[in-house]
Amino acid sequence: MIGLLRSFEEADLSIIRSWRNHSAIKQYMFSQHEIKEAEHIMWFDEVKQNYLKTISIYEEAGTVKGFMQLQQKLQDSKVYEWGFYISPDAIRGTGTKMAKLALKKVFNELKGEKIFAEVLEFNEPSIKLHKKLGFYREGILRQQHFLNNNYYDVHCFGLLKTEWLIGIENKNI
Repeated sequence: MIGLLRSFEEADLSIIRSWRNHSAIKQYMFSQHEIKEAEHIMWFDEVKQNYLKTISIYEEAGTVKGFMQLQQKLQDSKVYEWGFYISPDAIRGTGTKMAKLALKKVFNELKGEKIFAEVLEFNEPSIKLHKKLGFYREGILRQQHFLNNNYYDVHCFGLLKTEWLIGIENKNI
């Protein structure tokens, strides 16, 4: 079943906060503290004021299955950073379907030229997904992020529009 990406609405706040605080999700986040309701509302209000940031919900058959955030690096830039997660109980393949829609959005609707991500070294599901989607590992920022009294490497992934188009032609994406 193919889903759709839609704009994030205030009504989505509680489900997304519950996912973000779920151990299966927050274990891979750069910030792993418990997100309180007031903090979550403040984050949403800040996002609404930031014209460079877009947050979306991924739905299948009317059911919320995922969350995605895009941030344009600069106003005139066609480079976007993304971050995302899916429902802790989503079935295998949900993240891939959501990511493919997101790539179409970035490269077709937003006219982006590049999308990139930073992934903590222990986030194997995200590393595998980026490789599956044709992203290149552009580098590793060694011991870049301090978390739980340890330093972790951050893997940098990037995908250019030209690479994405080749992937589509070859049916890899």
